[in-house]
Amino acid sequence: MNEKSIPQNTDAEENILSSILLDASAISKIADNLPVDAFYLSAHQQIYKAALELYYQDKLTDIMTVSSWLSDHKLLRNVGGRNKLAQLANNKVSADNIDSYTELVLEKYKRRQLIEAGNKIVELGFDTTIDLEKVIDLSEEKIFRITENKTDKFSPEAISNSLALIVKQLGQEVTPALSTGLIDLDKLMGGLVKEDLIVIGARASMGKTWLGCHFANHVALSYNLPVVFFSAETNKEQLTKRFLAMHAKIDSHRLIHNKVYKSEIAELSTALKVLNNSPIIIDDTPASIQNLTRMRSALRRVKYERGSLGLIVMDYIQKLGDRAASNRAQTIGKFSGAFKDLAKEFNCPFVALAQINRGVENQIDKRPTMADIKDSGDIEQDMDIGLLLYRDEYYNSNTSDKNVIEINVAKHRNGRTGVCKVIFDAAIGKFSDIIV
Repeated sequence: MNEKSIPQNTDAEENILSSILLDASAISKIADNLPVDAFYLSAHQQIYKAALELYYQDKLTDIMTVSSWLSDHKLLRNVGGRNKLAQLANNKVSADNIDSYTELVLEKYKRRQLIEAGNKIVELGFDTTIDLEKVIDLSEEKIFRITENKTDKFSPEAISNSLALIVKQLGQEVTPALSTGLIDLDKLMGGLVKEDLIVIGARASMGKTWLGCHFANHVALSYNLPVVFFSAETNKEQLTKRFLAMHAKIDSHRLIHNKVYKSEIAELSTALKVLNNSPIIIDDTPASIQNLTRMRSALRRVKYERGSLGLIVMDYIQKLGDRAASNRAQTIGKFSGAFKDLAKEFNCPFVALAQINRGVENQIDKRPTMADIKDSGDIEQDMDIGLLLYRDEYYNSNTSDKNVIEINVAKHRNGRTGVCKVIFDAAIGKFSDIIV
């Protein structure tokens, strides 16, 4: 490519540097948004890097301090000497416009990134030693990284940076968790914490899918955040009818069979309006073809189109992978580890539903333990929180716990464990607190 045709705006770059040298407060407006390599010219990169280093040390970024820093690091000659800095300082620009200059520089930077990514994708396309699925994943990742316009949040940094953020959050009483919508459960598990892998384990018909729907519905409507529900178990129509049942208070079994009474039409209409505006996204890719590449691709697209994710739900983990594999535990373990990675990558809680082994049916006390999770493998090791569900009514018709579900916080990496009871209407999937 001809050098002159490479996207760049060196005038805007000079204006940014001039603003920084002339106004001590200018750099604070752009330090977190403008990476060093956004500058096209190497000299400009080095001058900006010097200013950033001084800024992060709470020092002035005037011509004298920047010149001294560059000289100490044997870089002053590389940038054009003191004459270059004097030229920038004499460039009478208004620091009030630094945001506009930054937008111009970032626009050209993104174009250069796009060109670079395109060249890499072409190379990947020709490299037949890499699986096609991996090629597609790597190609997509390169494009989405450009759209995010962020530095790598997982890059190493001093603990002082984390401490500063924590102090700020404490001062503002910022909570790192989203409410579950259930008071007693929130008290036990501390809510749905970002980057946590939360596993809900239960036997069939205990209510684990309903609890996953409850979390998804609560986060989507209470926080107006996108929720992605991967349903390897049921199709999107059946899952949608579950959400509809929750809102319209119509028996889900009848809804699935399209049986609605005339007296229910008004509530059904209201429920349709509410859900139509909710940021719940359902992916019912069959388990036989669902994989981590497809999941990550779907999550990237939702994040790109709708913004930061509120919650990810997978129903359910044992449906995934090669079900004929000789070592199912190892296969499932790979997924649970990857789910934890996705929670960190997308900065939101990941709720994975899991089946409990049939063996609990032969026990006197049919309440499951963590060891009862089917093909457990590394699931228990990877999870941050493990919830086990039990309904006594399912086994004992004479129980005093009618319409009650026990939620056992059996594992809690960063908190306490314990059991709470909540009201559960299995017909419409409604969870509510027990009012004492």
